[in-house]
Amino acid sequence: MRFALHIARRYLRSRRRSRFLSRVSVTAVTGIVLGVMVLDLTLAIMNGFHAELRRTFVETMPMITVTTGDPAGFGDLEATIAAIAADPDVTGAAPYVRQEVIVTKPRTLGPTRNRGAIVWGIDPGRIDTVQPFSRQLVPGPEALPALERRDAPRILLGIELGMQLFTAVGDTLIVTAPRGEVSLDKIEATSRRFVVAGYLDSGMYEFDSRFAYIHIDEARDLFGYEARGAGMIGARVHDMMQAAAVADRLESSLGTSYGATDWMALNQNLFRWVKLEKVVMGLLLALIVLVAAFNIIGILTMMVGERTREIGILLAMGASRGQIQGIFLLNGLWLGALGTLLGSLLGWLGTQYLIRYGIPLPGDVYFVDHVPCIAQWSDFLVVAVAALGITLLATLMPSREASRLDPMEIIRYT
Repeated sequence: MRFALHIARRYLRSRRRSRFLSRVSVTAVTGIVLGVMVLDLTLAIMNGFHAELRRTFVETMPMITVTTGDPAGFGDLEATIAAIAADPDVTGAAPYVRQEVIVTKPRTLGPTRNRGAIVWGIDPGRIDTVQPFSRQLVPGPEALPALERRDAPRILLGIELGMQLFTAVGDTLIVTAPRGEVSLDKIEATSRRFVVAGYLDSGMYEFDSRFAYIHIDEARDLFGYEARGAGMIGARVHDMMQAAAVADRLESSLGTSYGATDWMALNQNLFRWVKLEKVVMGLLLALIVLVAAFNIIGILTMMVGERTREIGILLAMGASRGQIQGIFLLNGLWLGALGTLLGSLLGWLGTQYLIRYGIPLPGDVYFVDHVPCIAQWSDFLVVAVAALGITLLATLMPSREASRLDPMEIIRYT
C-alpha cells in the first residue's frame, strides 16, 4: 500500500507534458465541488421548507382532533375536555365547531361579492391553549376579545379572504349556512349578519383564503348545535412529532365512540409529497457528481495511456497487478475526496449564510418571507459518502485496465 501511495502521489504532480491532464483534473474536481455544494444546499433548503410547513400547520390547526361517532355528539363536553387535558403530554384542549358556508359582502353599487368559506366556531378563552391564535391576528391580539361582544356578532376573516371580499374592520358580512336536508328541489339555509373584527394572517394561502372564525356560541346557534355542543375537540401536545402516539393513547382512554387524528395523518399526502420531492431533487442533482465522475474516468484513462511505459517497467521490476490498480484507484479517490471536502465545506458555509442573513422571498407568493434553511449533518454525510462511492466506481475500469497491461509488450514497442 505504501508503494502504491508513493507512486500515486508522484503521478498527481504536474509535469510539463502533463499540463493538459492537470487542467482536466481541476475541471473534474470543480464539477464534484459544485455538485456536492449544490446538493447540500438544496437538501438544507428543503429541510427548512418542510419544517416551516409543519410549523404553519400546527400553528393554524390543532395538533390532535378528537371527534365522536355518537349521533348525539359529545355527551358531556366539559368532562371529555377534562379527560383529554388529563393526559400528561397534552398542554391544552378546546372545543370547535366547523361548517362550510357562503360569505357575502353587500355592496351599494354593483353585484354582491360571495365567497365559499369554512367557518370555525372557537372559544376565545381557550383557543390560545391549542394554537397561537392571538399572535396571528391583524391588527393585533385585541381582535380576539371582540368575539365576546353580544351587541353585534363579530367575525375574524383569513386575510386573503378579507382581500377577496374587499372588507375593512367594521364592515358587515352575511354568513349563510345550509340547514336540514338539501336537495335539488329544496334548499334550506340560515343567514346571520356579522361585523368584521379583524383578520388572521397564518402565512398559508389555502387557510387564509378560506377560513373565518366566530364565537362558538354563535356557531352553535347558526349551525343548529346544542347549547354546549361541539363538532370536535382540539388538543395541543408538548412535542408535535409525538402527536400520533398521543392520539392513539387518547383513543384508548376515551373509548370506542371517540376518534383522535393527529395533524400529520390529516395532511399525510402533502408531507409524503414533500419527502418524495426531496428524494427526487437529490437524485437529479446527483447527476452533477455523476458527470464529474465520468471526467475522472477520462482523466485516469489518459493517465494510463501517458504512463504506459512506466507501468510496464514497474510490472517488469516485480510490482503486482494489485499495486498498479491501487495506484490509479488512489489517484481517482484523491480527486473525489478533494472535491467532496471542498464541496461540503462550501455547502456548509452557504447554509450558515442563509441561516444568518437569509434571502428574502415575496411573502404574498410564498408562505414564508425568506428562504428557510436547516442544515443536517446526516444529509452532509449521505452526500459525501455518495460522492465518494460514485468516484470509487468511476476509478474501477481504468485502474483495472492499467493492471492488465502486458509488461513485455509494453517494453518491446515503447
